[in-house]
Amino acid sequence: MKGVVLSFDPHLEIANLLVETYNRLWPDCRFQFRIPFTDRDPRSIFRAQNVEFISTSPDIRSTVESLLCDLPEHEFVFWCIDDRYPIEIFEPTVLRAVRDFASHAGSDIDSIKLTDLTVEGIMGKLDRRQGMANRRPISLPRWLTRNWRRQLSLRPDAQRAENDKTWRQREEGVAREPAFRLADQPFFRQLGNPKNGFYMPQFTTPAFLKRFFLAPALPLKYDIREFHHFLLMANFEHKSYFPNRFLLSVGESTFRGRLSMVCYEQMLKFGVVPPKIKIVRDYKIYSDRGLAGIVELNS
Repeated sequence: MKGVVLSFDPHLEIANLLVETYNRLWPDCRFQFRIPFTDRDPRSIFRAQNVEFISTSPDIRSTVESLLCDLPEHEFVFWCIDDRYPIEIFEPTVLRAVRDFASHAGSDIDSIKLTDLTVEGIMGKLDRRQGMANRRPISLPRWLTRNWRRQLSLRPDAQRAENDKTWRQREEGVAREPAFRLADQPFFRQLGNPKNGFYMPQFTTPAFLKRFFLAPALPLKYDIREFHHFLLMANFEHKSYFPNRFLLSVGESTFRGRLSMVCYEQMLKFGVVPPKIKIVRDYKIYSDRGLAGIVELNS
């Protein structure tokens, strides 16, 4: 199965971390990771054998188009962006069952996510004096409330979408039976906005990804912020499913183009050369079982 990695030249080292961590934490994943590049030579960065390099123009639309162009529309791929790297595998048996199911899934499923969509991420800053064990995380809802008024640069329509959390509340507030079970793990139909969990690792199809990244409503060459606003306002029927617990935990690698210290520490742990970008103490982790598996800073 193809592992489709959304990345670009300045983040190839982060994409390398993504591949290395999946290979080590989930050694029987059997993904063939597709890595986009433009001007840099990725062969000097990646040491894994299960990678293939796709030459592309640097804009997002062209990158996704190049990554997907020769793949069957309704054959599942593993979608993983470089800004969501794995930290810990919680349920390897369920992950294997999901992968095997996705290998033979029919065209009536758009995506199968691996994280609980009703749980937000945890944000915080690493303290070199106290280390990770004594950090005080900030919940995402609190952070959003505190920082929403700063988003004055958003267009009025996008600003309304940014403030509209009903798409997540629908996931939380509607009791229903699971649509199916894999290795005794229930999976539920996603009811809310397709933006919910879009950037998280998942099994999905090229056809589903193209509905977003190649949408005619987007500019020919759009940036990630324009795409994010498009996601917030997208409203169409989709058949996506998610578990009621995290099958793995993931972290965000960057904050506004700067490398998270937690990601940097994981690179050192796995022997991956970090990119030449500024490092910040901020982190954001997606997990429902604490922050186990995160590399602690030396005090």
